[in-house]
Amino acid sequence: MPTQPLKPLHRELLKIDGLTVGFAHTGRRWPLRHERLVLVHGSGCSADSWRYQVDGLSRQFEVVAVDLPGHGASDPAGEPSIERYATTVRVVLRRIGRRRVFLAGHSLGGAVALQVALEHPELLKGLILLATVAYLETLALTPDVLLWAIATLPHKFKGMFFSELVTKEALAIARDDVRRCSLETVLGDFSASRKIDFRGRLGLLNLSTLILCGGDDLITPVRYSERLHKEIPGSTFVLIEKAGHMLPLESPERINAEIRQFIRGV
Repeated sequence: MPTQPLKPLHRELLKIDGLTVGFAHTGRRWPLRHERLVLVHGSGCSADSWRYQVDGLSRQFEVVAVDLPGHGASDPAGEPSIERYATTVRVVLRRIGRRRVFLAGHSLGGAVALQVALEHPELLKGLILLATVAYLETLALTPDVLLWAIATLPHKFKGMFFSELVTKEALAIARDDVRRCSLETVLGDFSASRKIDFRGRLGLLNLSTLILCGGDDLITPVRYSERLHKEIPGSTFVLIEKAGHMLPLESPERINAEIRQFIRGV
């Protein structure tokens, strides 16, 4: 019998320029000395892809997991782009309280986090990048139909996005996330990902930065994270052995421990 994904996270809703944006909001909100961690998901996913971080880190921190436009409980907002997604995240940060946060992004969400960090570093205390790239040359050459097949076909999905050690529950969460995302949104994410290009800009970052990557990641191989580490001044690089692209779901205990240690050390 197939494993059923966990019940989706509870969302709070707000309006941004007339459009609904959803986000999960849990954890230690008082006193204010508790740090705030904001999570941004990857392509074709939603806040639910951070389920294990929301559950595991909310005992120590205030945790916010955002649904980007067109994902989860958020309305679509025109043509997707890293800049448009970053604007949504920035407005959410301001709406939930004028307090500097630790911003974490996975894959496409990592590019969104980088965009926010470069444009509005005053909003952040630290940056956490999982399976993130400064430039993804391979995706630019891959047809949309092939990318869509990889993202949706059961026999392709697991092998491309996870290692062999992934649990049935984590795989079910990921597959459910992708199924709930429209074709238009997923193709828009692919288009936005093709345009990621932070080359020559990362040296401007002056934020404590943690870079995490999976040793078996086929989508954003280790060399991309090593390049980020080389170009972001003072960054910390951590390789998660025997893990694929979907680090938040596949290696939650290790990811939570690294995030917890990083925040407490800043």
